[in-house]
Amino acid sequence: MGVGPLYDIFEQFEFISYVKRIPKDVRCVFKVKFMPDKGPEDCKELASFEVLEVLNEPESSDQAYLLLIRLNHAIVNLNARTNGTSAVSGKCFLNAEGLTYTVQGPGTKLRLISIMARMIAKPDRISARPVHYATVDEITVLSSKQVNLAKYAHERGFYETPKRIRVSDLADELGLARATISEQLARIETTLMDDMFSSLNDVQKSPEIVRELMVTMEEDALDSGYSSNDDFREMMVQIQNNIELESSATKLHDTEPSSNPLEQSIKELE
Repeated sequence: MGVGPLYDIFEQFEFISYVKRIPKDVRCVFKVKFMPDKGPEDCKELASFEVLEVLNEPESSDQAYLLLIRLNHAIVNLNARTNGTSAVSGKCFLNAEGLTYTVQGPGTKLRLISIMARMIAKPDRISARPVHYATVDEITVLSSKQVNLAKYAHERGFYETPKRIRVSDLADELGLARATISEQLARIETTLMDDMFSSLNDVQKSPEIVRELMVTMEEDALDSGYSSNDDFREMMVQIQNNIELESSATKLHDTEPSSNPLEQSIKELE
């Protein structure tokens, strides 16, 4: 996704807010810390970035810059084009563990973004959760009752190996039926696993969707004048390779390979 070069320049990179958001012209405020001997002028070589203004310059090395940056990347443009999804402030950042990109919006539109992300790269994790109207710290996939039960079970040693307490003992302490506690703990584990390994990972890329997304990317590149850029060409080749790899992997399990929509996508794209 073109993230690699950022590590040569930034130690930390965090999305703060939008300033303008239309396809091919997405302007955002970012909080950044540069690597030693690096600064805003070093961003000129980044393909998808353009520093428009230094909003705040740090007074010491432990403080961060505030930069107004224009982004022009396929996923960022698609996010703007959906007219329903948006990046979440404070939840989109680059650090030593990689890139975290958190987007909120309707499920059908989020699926398009997840499809493009998997076309371009291979994310370690794609997950989906419902939006709760609460403070950021309170957002969780579990209900408050489930959180309380899970916390109690954890404190009593239920999740240790070996367990320090049995389900029947938890039930006695809480004054509930053993079957009720067992069912609730199973639901908690299922919810957490679904959050980690969401069904968004299994969204089918139909030939029509793949073709539409790639045409959109090419049109954006032509309009913005970077269609001949080496980074863009490399990304398009990477997409083709990823689709072929997924198609080959699916063939190992399909009794009828011709039914694979990715294989059909490749033929149509060729």
